[in-house]
Amino acid sequence: MGDPALGGLWDFLGERIARLAAGRVRTRLVHAGADAGGIRTPANRLLSDAVLLARAVTLEEAGDADAFVIGCWGAPTAVVRAAVPVPVTGLAEASVRAMGSLARRAAVVTVADSLVPVFADEIRGLGGAGVFAAPPVRAYRPESAHLDVRRAVDDPTDLIERFDVSARIAVDEGADAVVVGCGYLGAIFDAHGYRAVSTAADVPVIDPNRLALEHVLQLCHLADVGIRPTDRGYPTAAGARRAALLHTSRRLVPDAAASTSQEGTPA
Repeated sequence: MGDPALGGLWDFLGERIARLAAGRVRTRLVHAGADAGGIRTPANRLLSDAVLLARAVTLEEAGDADAFVIGCWGAPTAVVRAAVPVPVTGLAEASVRAMGSLARRAAVVTVADSLVPVFADEIRGLGGAGVFAAPPVRAYRPESAHLDVRRAVDDPTDLIERFDVSARIAVDEGADAVVVGCGYLGAIFDAHGYRAVSTAADVPVIDPNRLALEHVLQLCHLADVGIRPTDRGYPTAAGARRAALLHTSRRLVPDAAASTSQEGTPA
């Protein structure tokens, strides 16, 4: 759910995503609709996955989206893809797909130690083990809280310094690209011009939001010519199963319409 205390952050993200879209598509930042407590513990992540799934199902059922980008690492991207008949991607999937073509040994730097195994499992599950350095994910310290991120919208100096310490270590261990393991910070760093590791100008620091937007547009183009997720790989719910999915989704996010942020105006 969109915490009102982070209103400035939501406005920034909505505007930033619209700018990345550059008029090619119309974008809208939508909150999950319920606060599951984030993904830094397994229990909270399980609830978060359920809420994100429910939100996507209710949005698609209402005809409110032609495609989805789940703006979070540790997201149930494959499950949502099987549940809705429109293109879907997430930050982790888009990053792994892009780095497979753009880097030889990429690395991810994220915001908390508890997220390292979550994101590393995602990378392995997406087939990225051969592309990402070992270890594929590391966290900066001290870990950041929402207050840090809210302040960083205007001045990200402190978080850039924390991030860059870990990014430099990744470079020393062979990384040739570093992906920001946080949708918030990826957008903030990119907007403030932090796009390369301080000690290695030839090692880019990459915003996963940009990768995810480009990936979902590619999936939309493929869908337009009839190339879609396979029925065997992504079986969809039908009949009574579909009815149960819709019913429970509406119960999980009954006030979802009120959690939609302002619509971004394409730049």
